[in-house]
Amino acid sequence: SSFQMTPDSFVYKTSLFYKPAPSGNMVIVRTNPAVVPIECHYPRKSNVSGNAVRPTWAPFHSTLSAEEKLMFSLRLMNDDWSAERLSNGFQLGESLHLQADVASGDHVPLRLFVDDCVATLSPDRNSSPRYALIDLSGCLVDGRSDDTTSAFISPRPRQETLQFMVDAFKFAGDDRNMIYITCHLKVSPADQAPN
Repeated sequence: SSFQMTPDSFVYKTSLFYKPAPSGNMVIVRTNPAVVPIECHYPRKSNVSGNAVRPTWAPFHSTLSAEEKLMFSLRLMNDDWSAERLSNGFQLGESLHLQADVASGDHVPLRLFVDDCVATLSPDRNSSPRYALIDLSGCLVDGRSDDTTSAFISPRPRQETLQFMVDAFKFAGDDRNMIYITCHLKVSPADQAPN
């Protein structure tokens, strides 16, 4: 193979070789070998389009709002979701009612997603031991176990709010009574399908 560049094109040259293999009778072949030269010419200057990018223009107020900071919150709620829970103490067997919110203010309507949540014994989400409650881009992995009632609450009260329940637990072999839950939250425009 070779490559050549001329003032107005790229030229790729190669050869295709065919060498017949004996078939059936190992002593004879029924075709001739062949060499086919291949040469491809590509213009050096041209418009290339794969139809991949189709920009859509957001209304001016959404473009302006994108420069502002979003206010996210993760709160422990009472059993009927009407208010923030006053106590953070739980007994094993009870359910934690967690509510994630984003304050949308003057933004275009937003839909909130919980990308992942981990429980740890310290504020450092990367510390050990750690337990994934939500993982894999929003999958409530804690709800996969047969001995748990953990679940997302549906329907959502609002697009910018996501509620979920997690059964109370403790880390095996550790007597500390404080667990930290850290979540990574994401938003998208409410009218955009999640990807």
